[in-house]
Amino acid sequence: MSAQIFNLATNRYPSYTNRLSVNQNSKGILFCDFATEYLSKCHKTEKAKKAYRDALRHFIKFCKLNNLSPFTYQLGMEMMDNFVYYLQATAKLMSSTVCNHLVRIKTLIKMASYSGYDIDFTYSDISVKEDEHDVVTLDRDEITRLYVFDKLTKSEIVVRDLFVVACMTALRFSDFSRLTEKNFIDNVIQIKTQKTGTLVIIPQSKFVREILRKYNYNLPKCPCIQQFNKVVKNVCRKAGINQPVPYERTIGLERVSLMVEKWTRIGSHSGRRSAATNMFLAGIPALRIMKITGHKTEAAFMHYIGLTKEENAAVLAGNMFFH
Repeated sequence: MSAQIFNLATNRYPSYTNRLSVNQNSKGILFCDFATEYLSKCHKTEKAKKAYRDALRHFIKFCKLNNLSPFTYQLGMEMMDNFVYYLQATAKLMSSTVCNHLVRIKTLIKMASYSGYDIDFTYSDISVKEDEHDVVTLDRDEITRLYVFDKLTKSEIVVRDLFVVACMTALRFSDFSRLTEKNFIDNVIQIKTQKTGTLVIIPQSKFVREILRKYNYNLPKCPCIQQFNKVVKNVCRKAGINQPVPYERTIGLERVSLMVEKWTRIGSHSGRRSAATNMFLAGIPALRIMKITGHKTEAAFMHYIGLTKEENAAVLAGNMFFH
């Protein structure tokens, strides 16, 4: 495999091998040494450092496989392109993981530049197209089924109630998970969103009002997003939200298409997208919904909502043009 990747490099870029073997008298440092030392001293969180070290671990494997010890000025377009090929063809990683590893290695190269070392700026020309996030949405009947389902544990009920709030408000996890009594004013929810700092004002639906009264307007503490997603999947499974849905992912160099049960694809962000989609299907103008979701353009909003061709046809059928 080593020969395969290295031959790929020399075929695409004839000067690649020569460039690595020539002393260019540049002010450089062995990249892996720099990256390792940088990660040991930087002020990133331990979680962030772990993600960077995972990316660096793959890069070190790529270098060993091809007998490379690159300096910072040697990580240009050619080498980064072949690193991506290694992640896809040899490591067989999902496109989102490939994208994340590439971004982190590119960040480390940038940090080397900031530290005064020479780099090859063509590294930034390489990018990976990440799979679109096919976030599954729930229709209003499914949300109702979830809301009235009672064969749950106490902790599952808390997650279910918070998820229903998300499904009726289009709030992100970072926002609905920190709602307090001060956010509930005169039958609306007012909150400055964490991601954008924008104030949004959302009417309280019937389900939301009932949930707030249930907890005396003091919503229970929300678990971390990883635990929340795990529990909400299980709650949806118990509630019978299990119809087959398509699931596509790029793994390595192959596009994989599967049919999976719907509950397996539901997570915290499904609530926000479900709310936006159902508001649109209920006839609320896109521009009004965008005041809640924060989308800047109608095109971006329409791309965001999970509208099927059948649902789009139903919306069109209600227009006077088709009467």
